[in-house]
Amino acid sequence: MNQKHIGIIVSIIIGITIIGAVVLDQNSTPDSLEKFAVTSETLNVLLENKEHVLVVDIRTTDEYQSGHLFGASHDVLDSSTLEKRVTTIQNRLPDVVSRYNFVLIDNDGSDAKKAAQTMTEMGIQTFYLDGGMNNLSDNLVFSSQTVIDSEELASKLASDEDLYLLDVRQPDELLESKIDGAVNIPLADIFKPNGMDSIPTDKPVVVICGSGNRATIATYALAQEGIDFQVLKGGMNAWNSQVQSEM
Repeated sequence: MNQKHIGIIVSIIIGITIIGAVVLDQNSTPDSLEKFAVTSETLNVLLENKEHVLVVDIRTTDEYQSGHLFGASHDVLDSSTLEKRVTTIQNRLPDVVSRYNFVLIDNDGSDAKKAAQTMTEMGIQTFYLDGGMNNLSDNLVFSSQTVIDSEELASKLASDEDLYLLDVRQPDELLESKIDGAVNIPLADIFKPNGMDSIPTDKPVVVICGSGNRATIATYALAQEGIDFQVLKGGMNAWNSQVQSEM
């Protein structure tokens, strides 16, 4: 058995032990959630081998852009967004709920632990990075903007900047309004095998939905493929308002 095969077997065992075999029961207490801490070494193995794990960095935008783990998306997941994200994932992505586990990252593990507890209690198995980003400084990825507003997007399109417009709404929603040139891949399809094969990795991808909620969730998957994502702030609601204001 060669070294490559040994590494794969080890990573599978780690993934099953840490992610697949840990299940909360109805009698779990907040203290018991300590076992849902994932080390950076384990997380790196899971990401490298593309286990069914979605990593979300919940720090501020500036902190995320100044250095984050490869494969980690960005979503603040505060009190105004967390419940909305969980509800959307449960309603629109039942396969993701049953097949994937989430890992949240903050600076020291404290906020991520609380958010992980809330998400787990709401029915989405969620872990957090033990110790957060404070102890990590190597092999970090640096990003530019992760959100773009309608005015800036309109300016970039007018100047023929090379962008890939990804609309993750349902096809019937595009009948009401869409941005010229946008490619439609519904949110659920993004998480299917080969669902991102047609999305380029060599140019910024602007992710579009109705309000920005589904687009943000889509970036959880895009980030794992190294895709340079930018969420359209306010989605088509904001875009349509921008267009109307210019008429």
